[in-house]
Amino acid sequence: MVVGQQARGSPDFLLNDLAGTSGRLDVLVRCVRAALLVSHGLRRDTVAYLVLLGDPRAPKTLRFDGASARFIRPEERSLATLAQKMLAAGREGPGFVSMRPGIAIAHEGLSAVLAELGDATPYVLEEGAPDIREACLDVRDAAFFFGDHRGFEGSVREELAAIGAIPLGLGPVSVHAEDAVTLVVNELDRRASGAAGAEGAT
Repeated sequence: MVVGQQARGSPDFLLNDLAGTSGRLDVLVRCVRAALLVSHGLRRDTVAYLVLLGDPRAPKTLRFDGASARFIRPEERSLATLAQKMLAAGREGPGFVSMRPGIAIAHEGLSAVLAELGDATPYVLEEGAPDIREACLDVRDAAFFFGDHRGFEGSVREELAAIGAIPLGLGPVSVHAEDAVTLVVNELDRRASGAAGAEGAT
């Protein structure tokens, strides 16, 4: 889940100037690509949420479910176009409203995501936190919370602390949000592969 502090909750942005007109939605859609897309396919065990908090029509949350989503392309403009169409549709309802297979929108912010966590172990990515490579991770059912280029506001930090989100770091050098997502999913891939190998050896 990625929180966009400035990302617009309306479709009123220019695809030709995404970074300058959308409240940096470009950062968030690159995170979707990093979380969901692999070579020639999607991660079918992953759900990506984009929480948009940046204008009077916010909050809104976009959900991309790899288990059932189709026709998600890796190009930034394609993903931004998809997000724009979702924001323009104007369909409201309690919780998430499905817009197309695997893609839904909620007219809520972080609360919409937290309502879907279930028993997942929550982690929050923070600079200076204990290194993910040294941490014990729940590789089967985990939820990771990422900030955008501005990090997290105090109210978001309070909500994450209230659910017991475990702070994790990614090393001594700050990286872009989409690179942070890539590093986390790569770590999960490695650990899942290692666990599967250990089970096969018994």
